[in-house]
Amino acid sequence: MQKVYRYFIMTILAIIFSIPAFGAEAASIALIPLINNIQGDEIANQVFYKSAISAINAQKGFMLIENDKLTAAVDAAKISKTVPSEGTLKTIAKDGNADIVIAMQLDVLQDDFVYDTNQDMLKLDLRGTAVAYNKITGKYYKHEIKDDKEIPAALASRWDWTHEEWGRNVSREISRILDVKKVQFDAPRMSKL
Repeated sequence: MQKVYRYFIMTILAIIFSIPAFGAEAASIALIPLINNIQGDEIANQVFYKSAISAINAQKGFMLIENDKLTAAVDAAKISKTVPSEGTLKTIAKDGNADIVIAMQLDVLQDDFVYDTNQDMLKLDLRGTAVAYNKITGKYYKHEIKDDKEIPAALASRWDWTHEEWGRNVSREISRILDVKKVQFDAPRMSKL
């Protein structure tokens, strides 16, 4: 009899402690297509989606949504060459039934040679804008994306360095928007040769 009573109490405690999990719901995120102001650079769009989706999926409590209501809300906003305003993001969040709306714009993505007496360097020129609106908190986020790091030219000869850095910046902005403090997206420091 004592074992039955013990199992009964353990079952009730398990149910009581799991009740908060039943009410927990993931925040829905609407990702607006990239506003790419660089002519002919379709790879930047692919890197944007890959990095943004990876950064969102890496965090618990967030769910990327895509549905007809959201598509209609984005189409009605008539987004062109610049990121949408706070009011437009609020409208998309309301009409598309999303908790967080994220949009990014890419204006410049290139690297230039910097000639040095010791070794040739590549200098990144990356500029854009990230905006978001969080319907749950009522906060609007806007940040200018700028990156101008330099690496030895010999290190970037075998991969698409500029698009990789764009992907890192997208992941970093998504983490800032979602207010994730523990994620580190910077590459390890390279030692000088």
